[in-house]
Amino acid sequence: MERTLKLTVEYDGTDFCGYQSQGRGERTVQDVLAAAIESIVCHPVTIHAAGRTDTGVHALGQVVSLTTSSALPIERVAIAFNSRLPKDLAVARAEEADPRFHARFSAVSRTYIYAISTRRARSAIWGRFSMHVRRPLDVGAMREASARLIGTHDFAAFARSGGNPGPTTVRRLERLAIRRGGSDRIYIVVTANAFLRAMVRNIVGALIDVGTGEIEPGRVAALLEAGNRTENPCAPATPQGLCLWRVDYGDGD
Repeated sequence: MERTLKLTVEYDGTDFCGYQSQGRGERTVQDVLAAAIESIVCHPVTIHAAGRTDTGVHALGQVVSLTTSSALPIERVAIAFNSRLPKDLAVARAEEADPRFHARFSAVSRTYIYAISTRRARSAIWGRFSMHVRRPLDVGAMREASARLIGTHDFAAFARSGGNPGPTTVRRLERLAIRRGGSDRIYIVVTANAFLRAMVRNIVGALIDVGTGEIEPGRVAALLEAGNRTENPCAPATPQGLCLWRVDYGDGD
C-alpha cells in the first residue's frame, strides 16, 4: 500500500549544483536525496520540492514529498534516510501526509533569509553562508526602499536575466524585513506566495546598492514599475548568502 511522505530537508548548498536534477551528472540535492531514499525503500521514487534552489543556495526548511510502498515506521524514516546521506544534506523531519499533499502545489508561502556580513575582515566560517560587504550599509534607507516592494506586483525587473519566468511574473510579496544580527551582520527576510528565479538575490542586490548609496531608495520602486530586468543596473547578490528558511502550508506548521 502506498503512502505519502512529507520531508523537511536541510542542506549546505556550497558543493551542490542547485536542487533540481539536471541529468548531466552534476551533483544536485534532488539526485543525491533520491539515491539515498531509493537505497532504503528499494524502489524508484519521484521527489517533488517546494522550491528549486540555485547553485550555492542553502536550505534549513526545504520541503519535499514522495510516495512509497515501504512500511518503514515513520519514526525511523529520517534516521534511515540520513544513514545514506552525505554530511551536507539531511532530513530534519519526516511526517505522514495526505495522499493529496504536494510539496510545491500545496504550499501557500515560502520564506527565504539572506545573510550579509559587514565585518571589515572576511570570515572563515560565515563566508560559506553570507555575502561579505565591506562598505557600511544604511539600513534605514534599505528599509525605506523595501517597503515599496511589499504587495502584489509584476516583479519582471527582479527576475533572472535571460531566463524563462513562466506564464506570469506577478508575485505577492508578503514580507520584506531587514534586521540587524549584532554589530556585523544583517539579515533580510523575504516571504512570498512564490518566487521568480533569482528574485530574492536581485531584490537583495538592489537593497545593497541602496545601503551603500549607489542608488536612491526611490529608484527601487522605479525599477519595479519599469518591469524590465535589462533596465535594472543592480547586480544580484551572491548565492551563498541565501537560505530557504521555511515553507508554509496554511496548516499551522
